[in-house]
Amino acid sequence: MQSGVVLEIATDSTLHFTGALAQNAGEGEDIALKMEIAAGKHCRCRVKAIVVQSLENLAWETWLWGKDTKGVTGNVDTSSLRARWTFVATDGKRITGDDNYYYYVDGNDQPYFDVDMTGELHITLVNRSAAAKTAGAVGAVSVRLFVELSQGM
Repeated sequence: MQSGVVLEIATDSTLHFTGALAQNAGEGEDIALKMEIAAGKHCRCRVKAIVVQSLENLAWETWLWGKDTKGVTGNVDTSSLRARWTFVATDGKRITGDDNYYYYVDGNDQPYFDVDMTGELHITLVNRSAAAKTAGAVGAVSVRLFVELSQGM
């Protein structure tokens, strides 16, 4: 597939980020990628836009990693941090008073590649709010990344 093509990577709110999250706690997920993104399992792309959709209005951070181990390596030389984005609670917008909160940023150019070649996006969602994220369907949240494929990255 050619570079310049933008594709969507989406989490599933019924499978990912389903636990309760206290302030400054995060939940990591490994999202299997479609073949057009994960060809050769390297997943070379550039994150162009991020959407977080949440039932609760909280301050979110998205952390992208190059390995399944994410940032938990105990060695700063082997950490695989690729990108991070922070949303404050006031970034969350609703269309009406009773729907989801939407957090959106575009104009990004964050490189991502899967170092351990598992064909996955390794992501951690962190709650930076004083209020906790609720577990289960009541605290449902999803993350969508819009990525541009890269070659030779």
